[in-house]
Amino acid sequence: MANLSVNRENMISSTEVVRNFSKVLDKSKESPVFIMRNNDIEGIMMDIEEYEMLLEKIEYLENQLEDAYIMKELKERKEGFDVKDAVKEEEIMDLLD
Repeated sequence: MANLSVNRENMISSTEVVRNFSKVLDKSKESPVFIMRNNDIEGIMMDIEEYEMLLEKIEYLENQLEDAYIMKELKERKEGFDVKDAVKEEEIMDLLD
């Protein structure tokens, strides 16, 4: 995985990107390139495989958070559940008819 730390070696001005696009693109295969404009980071150029891997990790983590939330909700509902409050199957079937 590429190192996403920002240092002078991987910071490039937008002017340099325009002048040396192919060279900067090649450099981005090794590690992300942070593109500067007016002394502010305005963009990042990175390898497409690295980008896709980051998207997959984000999706995985979002799914993990969602699963944890659902499990927490289920646990809380089970703790407060009393069988006598449950709706009987016959009542549900009557509502569907």
